[in-house]
Amino acid sequence: MIAAETPRVVSLTPAVFHLPDAVNQVSRTYGESPIVPRGPRLRPLLDRARHGIVEALGAPSYEAILLTGSGSTSMAAVLGSCLRRDERLLVVRNGAYGDRIFEYAATLGQPVVDMCLPYGERPDLEKIEAILAADEVDAVAMVYGGTSTCTLNPLPEVGALARKYGKKLLVDGISALFVEPLALEGSGIAAVMGSCNKGLHSHPNLTVALVRKDLLAEMERIPARVPSLELHKTWRAQQGGAHPYTIDPMSLCQVIAALEHLAATGGVAGRHAVYQARCAILRPGYERLGLTIARWENMPLQSIGTALHIPAGRTYDEMASRLASEPVDGHVFEIYAAQGKLSDRLFRIFHMGEYPLEAYEIFLKALARVV
Repeated sequence: MIAAETPRVVSLTPAVFHLPDAVNQVSRTYGESPIVPRGPRLRPLLDRARHGIVEALGAPSYEAILLTGSGSTSMAAVLGSCLRRDERLLVVRNGAYGDRIFEYAATLGQPVVDMCLPYGERPDLEKIEAILAADEVDAVAMVYGGTSTCTLNPLPEVGALARKYGKKLLVDGISALFVEPLALEGSGIAAVMGSCNKGLHSHPNLTVALVRKDLLAEMERIPARVPSLELHKTWRAQQGGAHPYTIDPMSLCQVIAALEHLAATGGVAGRHAVYQARCAILRPGYERLGLTIARWENMPLQSIGTALHIPAGRTYDEMASRLASEPVDGHVFEIYAAQGKLSDRLFRIFHMGEYPLEAYEIFLKALARVV
C-alpha cells in the first residue's frame, strides 16, 4: 500500500512562513562551525548585517541597531531609549499595534496625548498639525503598516508635519520595512521600530531599530529605561564589533543571507513588486468568490495581506480548520484571525514568505470550497 503524500503547508500568516533556501541553509550548516558570541568572528557579522540593512533601505543618515527579540522588542527599545521621561508623546492609534504603542508608553510613564481612533480610520492631519503647531507635544508615534486592518497610514504626510514643527517621529515599520516604499532620508522620521523577519524573510530571533544619527547623538544624554534594550549602549558596542549582552551569531548569519537574497531579487522595489503580483491574483479572486475586502476611506491597502469580512453563515474557526486539513492539489493553508475590536467581523489572509504564484491560485480553489 502506497502512503499518501504529505500535503505542502502554505502559511498565509504574518507570524510564520517559509523562508528563502539561503536562510534555511544557514540553519542546516551552522553547527559545523559555530561562532562564539564574544569572539573575533562576531564583528564581521555585525558589520555586514547592520550596514546591509541601512544599504537595503537607502538610509545612510540612520544607524541600524540589532536586538535579540521580535518586533515588539524593537518597539519597547525605541520608546524606552529615544525619549526623555518628560517628553510629551502624541500616540496616533487606529489599530492593534497603535494600541500596543500606547500600552508600552503608558507602562514607561511617558506623558501621552492619546489620539484614539476607530480601527482603520484615517488620522486627521489637520488635528495632528494643530497639536504640533500649539506645541502640545514633543514627539509623535504612529504605525505605518497596520496589520490589524491591512492598511497603510499617511506616513509621508505626518513625517512632513514632524519635520515642519521640529518634533521626533517614531514609527512602527515592523510589517512594512523591506516591502513598502519608504524613503527614510529627509522623511522627518527620527526612529523606526523594525523587524528582521516580516519583509526581510529572516527568522524572528533578531529585530532591528533604525535611529537617525542626530537623534543617536542626543541619546547619549537620555537615560534608557528598558534594561537590556538600551539602544545607545547597544549601538556603541556594535560599532566596536561587540554586543553588550548575548546575541545569536547564527541569527546574524541568517539576516545576512536574507539581505543577500533581497538584493539578488531586486531589493525593496523587487520585493514590493512580488507582493503586488500576489495581490493582483488574490484580491480579484476574493471578489469573484463573493467575499468583501475590508476597506477604509483614504487608507491604501498594505502589500502583505488583506482583511476580509467573514461571509454570512460561516465562522473563522470553521474556515481555518477546513483550509488547514482538506488538501487541494497537494496543499493545505493556514490563515489568520482578526485582532481585537475586529475579531468578530473579519479574518485576514497574508501572503508573506517564499511561495510561487501558483500557490495562491491553488489557495483560491481551496477557499472556494469553504466559502
